Amino acid sequence: MTIRPSIRAAVLLALPVVVAACAPRTAGVEARREADERFRRTTSLVNYDQARQAFESGDLAKARKELDAALARSEGEARYWCLYGRVELESKRLERAIEMFDAALARDPKLAEAHYFRGIVHQRWSEADAAIADYLAATEADAEKLAYPLAAAELMVSDRRLDDARALLQSKLAYFEHNAALHELLGDVASLEGDMAAAARSYERALVIAPDAPLLAEKVVGAYFGAGEWQRSLDSARRMREGAVRAAGGVRAEVPNDVFRHEGRSLSMLGRMAEAKSVFADETRHYPEDAEAWRDYATACLATGDLSRAEAAAERVVALSTDDFRGYMLRGFVADRAGRADEAVRWHRLSVARAAGDLDARIALGLALRAAGRRAESLEVLGAALKDDPASTVARKAFAGASE
Repeated sequence: MTIRPSIRAAVLLALPVVVAACAPRTAGVEARREADERFRRTTSLVNYDQARQAFESGDLAKARKELDAALARSEGEARYWCLYGRVELESKRLERAIEMFDAALARDPKLAEAHYFRGIVHQRWSEADAAIADYLAATEADAEKLAYPLAAAELMVSDRRLDDARALLQSKLAYFEHNAALHELLGDVASLEGDMAAAARSYERALVIAPDAPLLAEKVVGAYFGAGEWQRSLDSARRMREGAVRAAGGVRAEVPNDVFRHEGRSLSMLGRMAEAKSVFADETRHYPEDAEAWRDYATACLATGDLSRAEAAAERVVALSTDDFRGYMLRGFVADRAGRADEAVRWHRLSVARAAGDLDARIALGLALRAAGRRAESLEVLGAALKDDPASTVARKAFAGASE
């Protein structure tokens, strides 16, 4: 059958319309693609939440499995990569962890968590500069979290970049004024710089904010002692001791050793040796294996004329620390006081044998020799000490006394 030309022309004209009607519209394709992406993102979020819960409960294998599924559906999510990095960090797979944090930051350069945890990896690798840079980047990305600048400042302090640490902490002081950790770290900076008065002030502020913070009260006591503020050091130590007794409810209170030490030494510096002796006695009962406590106790006993206890304490020092010259020197001082001159010389010789370079030990030996009537030997020992340190007033006076 032959199709007439007019009909054929009409068909050809209608054909594009039919084809266009049958072909998928561009808008429809885009809509379906967006719907598919939304579906994949939604299902990936379910996997991500499951991974986060598994990570928090310590099930790292399940966390990896869920994250693999999440990334297969939506690999552009930076937080998925960041969590994966944390899983690997927790597993101590540091190279793998840093790859994940790099991937997270490639997708979101301002993701604070990724910078922070990558900084932890660098810190574990002893790459201080890289770690600090990451901590500072995290701080810039999220100014609300003090943990980020604190991490940077702590590492700066460890690296002895004290000026940088102080500047960073002070820049956060107005916003985080009531954060104890910030004030404590400022105190650490001041302490390392030798400004113990400033350290004490910072520690005090921190203690007001967080009275139960571990080690903070000891830092306050030690800073006041280091600053030469004996009364404040004493008051702080006593407050802490009383607080420990109350908390113990009548049971033997666990008072930190440094608190006893600074309380007793503050009393010594204030000239209250009888009270100091009592505190040091308490310290030796609480910490019977601490040679330093027994040294302080022996010294206080000597100062108060209690020679029998001084001798027993000095013997304990020698037993606990056989290589420490100070125990032998204390035994020599006890023998000096008791009038046992030859015994004193013997103990002081033992002291010098363990610390030939210590000026005090040599002067003590020289004086013991003088007391034993061995003038020539005394002059020889004291003369050598004075020659080694001509600026020593003690050596000069001892030598002059032996010369007369």
